[in-house]
Amino acid sequence: MPTAASTAATGGAAAGGPAAGRDGTQPETRGWWQAWRARFGLAEVCGTAGAVAGFAAGYLPTGSVLAAAAVATICEVIAFYGCVGTKTALAACRATAHLAGRRRLAAGAWHAAREQLASCAVAEALDDFLIRPACLAGAAWLLRPLPGGVWLGFVVGKAAADVTWYGMEASARWGVTRSAAGRQPTAPYRLGGTPLPV
Repeated sequence: MPTAASTAATGGAAAGGPAAGRDGTQPETRGWWQAWRARFGLAEVCGTAGAVAGFAAGYLPTGSVLAAAAVATICEVIAFYGCVGTKTALAACRATAHLAGRRRLAAGAWHAAREQLASCAVAEALDDFLIRPACLAGAAWLLRPLPGGVWLGFVVGKAAADVTWYGMEASARWGVTRSAAGRQPTAPYRLGGTPLPV
């Protein structure tokens, strides 16, 4: 639901819909893109570079798409989560700057788990051991007869694996957020239905 501030910032809505920005995109689209870019943009660049290097390292010496898919997956995971882990650790340090000692360490670990690991863990386990290697190897093998088909297959397989991973991650994040919201205490009610002050 738009607030008064957001309505003023976007100039209101025409015909009952949200006003489009200067580039023609809707505010929700821009907000989703900016949130994704802030959270995963740099990590995705690092992961893609790692995947390309790993696929080349696995395929060129052996000619095996299975070896290429395995090495590409390992390299992508290392590069992607190296970046995510660094950003998460820095964010946890900033969020717990007012604490010291073991309390800061515990609070930082909890912050990191809540912000990244809780939603990524299940998706990453499925992705690393099944979805990504299968997508990379399967697409590269199917498109192998085409000119440059192995590399085209790598691109198609990575795109398919990424779409699947982000879908699972978003679903897991939604579940974690909903579960956390459900655990928050609600205001106690009197018999007449008026909430007591908390």
